[in-house]
Amino acid sequence: MSLTLQILDPREDPEPAGWERLRTAAGQCVTWRYDLLRAYAWAAQAPVLLTVLRKDGVAVGAVSASLRGIRPSRGVYAAARRDPAGILDVHAPGNRSQKGWWFAGDLEPERRRELLRGYVRGVRRELGPGWRSVVWREVSPGEPELLPGLLRVTLPTAPLARLATPWTGLDGWYAGLDRARRESLRRRARSFAADPGLSIGVGPARELVTAEEAAALRAANDLKHRNRLFPLAPLPLPYLEALVGGDEVVAIAYRDREGRLLGLSLILDHPRWPVCLSWGAVTPEDGGRKHLYFDGYVRMVEWAVAAGKTGLVLGKGQAEAKSSLGADLVPSSALAVPL
Repeated sequence: MSLTLQILDPREDPEPAGWERLRTAAGQCVTWRYDLLRAYAWAAQAPVLLTVLRKDGVAVGAVSASLRGIRPSRGVYAAARRDPAGILDVHAPGNRSQKGWWFAGDLEPERRRELLRGYVRGVRRELGPGWRSVVWREVSPGEPELLPGLLRVTLPTAPLARLATPWTGLDGWYAGLDRARRESLRRRARSFAADPGLSIGVGPARELVTAEEAAALRAANDLKHRNRLFPLAPLPLPYLEALVGGDEVVAIAYRDREGRLLGLSLILDHPRWPVCLSWGAVTPEDGGRKHLYFDGYVRMVEWAVAAGKTGLVLGKGQAEAKSSLGADLVPSSALAVPL
């Protein structure tokens, strides 16, 4: 069987044939929709390569990577592609709760390794011999042996929080929490629900929030994470317009009496494991409310249980708080492999 790579610049290249069908078959969230990939690539801090893996002409998977070249700044994408050297940084576009590589169907481990080995070889031929290393992000336990390359440098990263939701109501969730956490969540949920000066909306994002509002809260939240290596670029307004205007994003929105947005959680919907994309809130000093962060999880779990979801991917960061809410912390690492 022959492997071919369709290497794309999402900013300029048209959507590959069958892309949406491939995304759906692989169970990937809306952030892999091609119009969103295009918007992300325009705003990214480094050029983005999307590669479709085709076996005997049939699309079987995809990989998204940023080109971390040696040039400190890039004026245009074409110039960056001519960097003589750099690192291939494999990560999901706009969301560090997912991996940057995936496959359609339940492929055997050796088959996955074969496909990724072919990917690395093909992309290096595309970029040139100066591209000397691949960094695979969000590598879970048991996955390193599925990635090509013998020499590795492993850097532990923040764990990924996942909360299974097998219950029929909130009481099932509450029962597994320690008493102090359970009582505080219940007390605050009752208080917020009874507050005439606060409204809480849970439903399709397009009905509850505008892209401009989402961008403002998202930008404020992103500032807290500027110290990470290769931080995510702020999501541009066109990206958020496409994201919240579609059918695959759920919002939990808190507003005051005047309609001002005080807190917002965006959730990437999925048949089994929705992904919590972001949280943002107005600080109490600027007129916001205390404890909306934890109340947001109450509304989120309530929604997931009612919708029959298997669980929630709560994302990275605030690991201790998420653990106190019953989430499992899945170890994660970045794996650098020289070529």
